[in-house]
Amino acid sequence: MPHEIAFKAPGHVHDALGALARTEDVRLSPSGRRLAIAGFASGRIAIAEVEITRTAAGPEVAVTALEYVESPAFQDPHGVDFVDEDVIVVANRGGGVAVVRLVPGGADLLATTGPVHDDPASLLYTPGSVAVREDAAGRREVLVCNNYAHTVTRHTLDASGRLVDGELVVRRWLDIPDGLALSRDGRRLAVSNHNTHNVLVYHCASLGGDVEPVGVLRGPRYPHGVRFGTDDRFLVVADAGAPFVHVFTSSDGSWDGVAYPTSTLRVMDEETFLRGHHNPEEGGPKGIDVDVRSNVLVATAECLPLAFYDLEPALAAESGPDESVLTGYELHLLKTGSNARHAAAERERAAAEREQALRAELESLRADAAEHAARLDEEIARLAAECDLRDRAQAEANAEINRVHGSRSWRVTAPLRSGTALARVAAQRLRGR
Repeated sequence: MPHEIAFKAPGHVHDALGALARTEDVRLSPSGRRLAIAGFASGRIAIAEVEITRTAAGPEVAVTALEYVESPAFQDPHGVDFVDEDVIVVANRGGGVAVVRLVPGGADLLATTGPVHDDPASLLYTPGSVAVREDAAGRREVLVCNNYAHTVTRHTLDASGRLVDGELVVRRWLDIPDGLALSRDGRRLAVSNHNTHNVLVYHCASLGGDVEPVGVLRGPRYPHGVRFGTDDRFLVVADAGAPFVHVFTSSDGSWDGVAYPTSTLRVMDEETFLRGHHNPEEGGPKGIDVDVRSNVLVATAECLPLAFYDLEPALAAESGPDESVLTGYELHLLKTGSNARHAAAERERAAAEREQALRAELESLRADAAEHAARLDEEIARLAAECDLRDRAQAEANAEINRVHGSRSWRVTAPLRSGTALARVAAQRLRGR
């Protein structure tokens, strides 16, 4: 690829990188001598020792070591950032936010928020990308993209590594926020918005639940990783749905208004891209970072676990945006919108058919119920008539018995009936001897 830097690494490092499978975010440590890669599929974090330098001949990169860090708290790790050289924050889409200290051969879990993905009411919900920030007073805070809650939240990180409180800082217009970055001066927050196909930029001083973005960056089909560069005058965005990283520039660093990429960097060949292009939203780069000391771009993807690129040519380019890429982007939006409308129309048609079927079923049930009720009424009437006949027959029988009992013949034959009864008793006694 143009501007790709062939990094040096021992064979076992290349082998370890090849075992990463699907990756998400990547982050350089404050010194730039370490980097962390979120291994989403493997449930691990890869920690690499790196050397990035810029010589007269161009940038040089060496990855001297790599080890995997594991923890029970890592459940679909998606986002990662460094607190310092030895402590990282890991956002787990299938769990909570974990803070771990890197130690030789592994990691010590300092704190975790626990699994919150089953509680949509929780402030943290399916946490994805994270960014660690230290304010002027030395207090550290963590910003978290909550992918399927469609929010960004801010949490205080105490000295023990616990997230002790939190607040909602961005919600309006978010639809699967997949990446975020703080400007180097801490005044801007950029959030990649997956389903709206853009990056939204906010003033940090105005953050709150319904704050409006001050800037909209268009061009990436499915923006993922996002990172500010030197002096906050350029910003790079990974496109998970295409083999590109887009470079945006702002002459004054304000990032207000609407912008398109000033240049586009292809970071993988078509064959590599298509291997991971299982659907329109996958295959391209996911995590990115920028070493501001050398303007070297770091990128990771499912089929490209780690790669480095020289950003200087893209930053110096005066050719403007790649019109074919932007045309493809706009056509993709039209297609996506059309597909969404067709899908909505299909859902509406299916819903209408279901409603019609339910109405027909309801009418059938009503008819069956009416028929059943009519049969019940007939049966009740028949039983009532039978009861009436039995009552009349019983009354007639009782009247006949009373008439017989009141007759002269019944009274005259009373002694005979008594004698007959006594004779019957005597006969029974004789038989019993």
